[in-house]
Amino acid sequence: MLRRATAACGFTAYNPAIVERAHACFDALGSRLGAEEMYAGAAEFERWQSVRRRDALCAILAGKFPMVVRP
Repeated sequence: MLRRATAACGFTAYNPAIVERAHACFDALGSRLGAEEMYAGAAEFERWQSVRRRDALCAILAGKFPMVVRP
């Protein structure tokens, strides 16, 4: 979800430790399941965006995940 939010919200800074952990999880899951999880996260972002304004959703995500992304 946060990967999809990057483009939509313009998030620019990431916690490198979290990024590395995400890469390790993707590798552990394998490319097929990892890709399915990434698509599921993107779909979740789209569902949230369909019921909230983009600016509000971006602010919510930045507030919930300050350890991961920065606007």
